[in-house]
Amino acid sequence: MYSKFQFEEVTYQEPAPGWVDGVYYPRNEQVKPCKAPQAVGDESTGGIQQENGTGQPDSIQQTDGVWKLHSRVWQEIEETGYGIYYYEETTRIVTELSGANYLVTVHLANPGDRPYSCHIRVNGIVKVSGMEMAPGEEKKITITACMTDGRFVLTFSTGILEKIHEEVLEGDVYIRDIDIVPEQEKERREKPRLFLVSDSTVQSYEKYFYPQTGWGQMLCHFFRGFEAYREYPSEHCDYPQGRTYELPELVIENRSIGGRSARSFYDEGKLDQVLEVICPGDYMFVQFAHNDATAIRPNRYIAPEDFPFFLQRYVDACRKRNVQLVFVTPVTMRVLDEDGENIICFAEYREQMRKLAEEQDIPLLDLGGRSTDYLNKIGSEESKRLYLWLEEGEYPDGAYAGGVSDKCHLQEYGAKVYADLVAQMIREYDRDDRLDALKRLAAPVAVEEVPKPADRRSENRIAQAEDAVTGFVVQEISVENGRGSFLLNWNPVEGVVAYHIYGKRKDELTFRVVKSISKKEKESLAVLPFTAEGGAIWQYYVTAVFENGSEGRASRMQEVDLR
Repeated sequence: MYSKFQFEEVTYQEPAPGWVDGVYYPRNEQVKPCKAPQAVGDESTGGIQQENGTGQPDSIQQTDGVWKLHSRVWQEIEETGYGIYYYEETTRIVTELSGANYLVTVHLANPGDRPYSCHIRVNGIVKVSGMEMAPGEEKKITITACMTDGRFVLTFSTGILEKIHEEVLEGDVYIRDIDIVPEQEKERREKPRLFLVSDSTVQSYEKYFYPQTGWGQMLCHFFRGFEAYREYPSEHCDYPQGRTYELPELVIENRSIGGRSARSFYDEGKLDQVLEVICPGDYMFVQFAHNDATAIRPNRYIAPEDFPFFLQRYVDACRKRNVQLVFVTPVTMRVLDEDGENIICFAEYREQMRKLAEEQDIPLLDLGGRSTDYLNKIGSEESKRLYLWLEEGEYPDGAYAGGVSDKCHLQEYGAKVYADLVAQMIREYDRDDRLDALKRLAAPVAVEEVPKPADRRSENRIAQAEDAVTGFVVQEISVENGRGSFLLNWNPVEGVVAYHIYGKRKDELTFRVVKSISKKEKESLAVLPFTAEGGAIWQYYVTAVFENGSEGRASRMQEVDLR
């Protein structure tokens, strides 16, 4: 069975370089090609032999037609707690596959007298996170490999991923057979689908977070037949933020989710979930940069010069499937220069996307430029109405009862304005006919016609002490592999030098300061990324710290459910 494969032994011998000039660098892998396994040993030795000079590694052996793959796995969390890395020393099984999707059937075995567990990756993406094998048991499982660049890499590593922490796990996985066949080619749909692949500025939100809204949530309002649309959860999507908006002639699938970059959307398998269902003739709109630019979150960060490499995965994936990719430059944030003009945010990422689109003839919608121009047209004060810029009491029933000052995320009105700008750019696209089907369906609505929200501030405003922290909110909660990540945000307080964030598990009695950040740090960050151990409910509040060391009144307490 192994004649069509090549093998690579992977190790991580050197420690991580760590933080260098504000960027975290994990361990570098060392890769050594090795030969196919040959039959060695017998049942009495379990086939365990040392390297014998033939190029066969210690980590893979064959006995009685069963491969035994040895692996060492551990987790490392860098010092800030934001970067989580899994290092898996094992043998990669590698081949080249020129098509799009393949069905990979793996025949697992356990010829030993002890149970074992394992997880399986394809092209670095976890396809099976926890497989338990009892003594004498055999199982066949089929997974889908979604190809981008044509290189197929299959790995089996010991342990259940969610239970792997800082200790090193070492063990064996037994494979009897691997079969790879092309998936049946998908046909064009009668009603095309537009997949939105992006972050929290595009994501759909549940009612509790209203008025927070992503522009992808509102895009269906600007296509023909909106009055007859249906909304429901996206199928074949393992996160609840995926929502489908079905119109009479078009289906919009908003697969966007907060906190993701072009790197992490791929690494977490979320792009794979799209590639497993997308069909020829469909569209994929890709907008990234908000999280790609956040160096404090290493698992998401991409340096501007590396941005095209990660975007290329999306380009190649769409070309293999006869899907029309469209780049959307990142919607701007409400960031003003000294003259009160809004600046184009993520300018380097925008330029890299524009350059790649020009070089590879990819349709591009410059939402970054168009949204910045619009904000400068309406002025800085009016622009607050587009973003989550709310006073306490404006929306008393929900996540933002305490108000919020958020220069990144949108409220419903802003999401509608920016969705309208996207629809306008679709209608204006005239380089070729690749967007003609969407142009025909885009409704001609002028941005000035988008209804503005009523002013709720004067009627609902709640008086607060001047030293109190207001607008404390928790956003973008997610749990990955036993660890939670989320964003914290609050309104700035006049005259502060720092802020203390207090936290505790809900079942504990005493709050403690879990992080302090300076006034400068708070001003430089749109939101503060945070992490905590999963499996528990955590409680947090924030105080302002003044020059003399005194603290102001605490914010409202917020709970974060990471179970």
